[in-house]
Amino acid sequence: MPELESEPVAGARITGPVLALDTTGTLGSVALGLAGVDGAVAGEVVETFGPSNLHSRSLLPAIRRVMGEAGVETGDLALLVATRGPGSFTGLRIGLATAQGFALAAGTRAAGISSLDAAALADAAADGSRLRRLVVVDALRGELFAALYDGMGPEKLVSGPCRLLPKDSVRRATEHGAARICGPGVLRYRSAMVSPEVDIEIVEDRRALAPAALRLGLQAARRGEPALEPLYLREPDIHDRSVTL
Repeated sequence: MPELESEPVAGARITGPVLALDTTGTLGSVALGLAGVDGAVAGEVVETFGPSNLHSRSLLPAIRRVMGEAGVETGDLALLVATRGPGSFTGLRIGLATAQGFALAAGTRAAGISSLDAAALADAAADGSRLRRLVVVDALRGELFAALYDGMGPEKLVSGPCRLLPKDSVRRATEHGAARICGPGVLRYRSAMVSPEVDIEIVEDRRALAPAALRLGLQAARRGEPALEPLYLREPDIHDRSVTL
């Protein structure tokens, strides 16, 4: 994947339309919002789509719809954001390549965001609390990618990311003092997580990650962090190695 010609500049002020993409899981999403000088996002338009095997067909039409609804052209974009994993290998490459292409076409900055960071923020924003949470996304092959957060955002990361078996998630969450398990991975593996001996909240909501990625990407770009590098937690099968929390 070619690099963008210009790197983000730390402390740079980004204002104007920001487009965020997430294709790392079963539910894909696109969000477009207007970033103000104070860092707030206004006029947000969100589109979701699925299943994951159709993300390559669904992503561009979704982008066209949100940009059309907002009256925004490619050249108007101030920032492109994409979730960079962990998640579906094919899905995250689709999102990153698309964001890269739009950023090059618009001649603008791009930012890559962890899907776990976005899921933590999406859950905390919906719940309205800053409790400790184990966030999980589907790693396929019967596994989860997981990370532990005290509240929301990457600065609240306590441990991880790592690979985790669904049956071990409640035990790990309890050992680390988490009050809940949430994220896109819950939907598929909830039955393997439930334990009658442990009182822990398991949140099965199917939430779009692009709105949270938009806000995190805006912060990352303003800090001058590197853009659009994929985050893999699993090597190809021939080189497979385990990582634990």
